[in-house]
Amino acid sequence: MFKVYGFNLKEIAMFAWMPMLFADLGCIVGGYLPPLFQRWFGVNLIVSRKMVVTMGALLMIGPGMIGLFTSPYVAIALLCIGGFAHQALSGALITLSSDVFGRNEVATANGLTGMAAWLASTMFALVVGALADTIGFSPLFAVLAVFDLLGALVIWTVLKNKPADDDSTPLSSRKPVTQS
Repeated sequence: MFKVYGFNLKEIAMFAWMPMLFADLGCIVGGYLPPLFQRWFGVNLIVSRKMVVTMGALLMIGPGMIGLFTSPYVAIALLCIGGFAHQALSGALITLSSDVFGRNEVATANGLTGMAAWLASTMFALVVGALADTIGFSPLFAVLAVFDLLGALVIWTVLKNKPADDDSTPLSSRKPVTQS
């Protein structure tokens, strides 16, 4: 905000908190939307969560176009939309694991996705940090919008609309594994 739009410290303090507030609202609204989508559109829970992810991905187009505007206030508004959208779709993605995996598989699935997300975000932060100084943030925001749209497309393509089987075998009834 200082480098690109020439904001001083007072102006940064006046506006920099707003995207975080909208991200918090995205968390809340993203949690309330799946049941509403179920009721409004007559879809199951998995499809309703996919719809929230898609909505968030479509809203991420706004921040993807941040480089097209010179107004700092438009930039702040687009960052607010991005915070809202990202957190709404993140909440839907995180809870999908409990819908598509059996009760004995959810912890493993969450652990693996959490590890992958941590590794990806660490690598991404390093790449963005290196690229932001050379090409600026505008192309990076555009690429992020494309990634969100591709992610939504992958979810619709790969993820079945069927919830996990509720009759998954409990751990207590499985045969113990013995070492030879």
